[in-house]
Amino acid sequence: MFDDLIYAMSARGVISLDEFNSIFRTVYAPGISDKENSIDIDIRRQVIRLFDSLGYCEFNFDTRRVYMCEPSFVLLPTFGLPKAVLAGARTPLLIKKIKDEVKCDKDKMELHFVTQNTADFNMPALIYLEAIEKALIKNISERCGISYDLDKPAAWALANFCGSVEERKKSIHFAPFVELDWKRRAFTISKLVFSSREPVSQDSLFLLEYKNPITQQRRHLLLDGDSAAEVDRDWGRYMVLSSSQSQVIIYNERIQKLAVPVTVPLPCLLARAISMCTGLVPKITTVESRVADIPSNHPVYVYSGVPKVIAELISRKLGQKLFNSNFEYNEKGALND
Repeated sequence: MFDDLIYAMSARGVISLDEFNSIFRTVYAPGISDKENSIDIDIRRQVIRLFDSLGYCEFNFDTRRVYMCEPSFVLLPTFGLPKAVLAGARTPLLIKKIKDEVKCDKDKMELHFVTQNTADFNMPALIYLEAIEKALIKNISERCGISYDLDKPAAWALANFCGSVEERKKSIHFAPFVELDWKRRAFTISKLVFSSREPVSQDSLFLLEYKNPITQQRRHLLLDGDSAAEVDRDWGRYMVLSSSQSQVIIYNERIQKLAVPVTVPLPCLLARAISMCTGLVPKITTVESRVADIPSNHPVYVYSGVPKVIAELISRKLGQKLFNSNFEYNEKGALND
């Protein structure tokens, strides 16, 4: 059914956020509403993040538009035969065309469809090509009229291209802090959530969230002493965590899995980089007991097939020290270090 959502969006190319919400509601019931100080796993919000990270589309909340990415085969960082995942828009006609072209070289390549889902909702199928050489993937792409990037794995290119926490901090403009007469919450490091009960400290970096009472839009201010600067929510959280030397990215090198808190998701470009390690949706689960600075029973994304070099690069970009762990899933499906 979620393939139908992607097909409908792809046919339009660009849709308004309201149109996306309307289409989404026909596919899946509304998610959990926001609750004060709760760990919010709103289904719609998760789908938006996952669609963006998997390279299907890009959401611009300033213009309230959703832009489909052009269809493209991008290289995965795998050993053995080259594999390229289909990113961007797709229609039934395009899928049929790819299938027909692959049949012509079926002894040299194979088209794979992998069903995807999380514990709460389904996602569009992962589609990827596996061939004996990259030239065959290039030829298929050209015959189908879609773009391709096979020079280097997309995960590595995206992670390298993305700026770092320190670079982001240097680019923002601090000015004397002026309190807004809006409802506010503060990001609390101990619980990794925004809370209205968290007292504001001037001893270290602090992130405040304000909610416009008219538009309901949120603004995020990074406080540094008596100064403040408006920041992106995702980057702002990692600026605060980096400043406090908190570790929230855990990695199991043996099984090449990386986990981050759902409440502290990776910024968009880095989320896309790690998703392009496999093209798979991350598993959403919890940590059974405290791991590094992630509280017990806290929800986490678990990404599969993440090479250590990419895990370390993403951690450095976020001002994090990668926390090495031998975590495994217990009988309840939670992570157990």
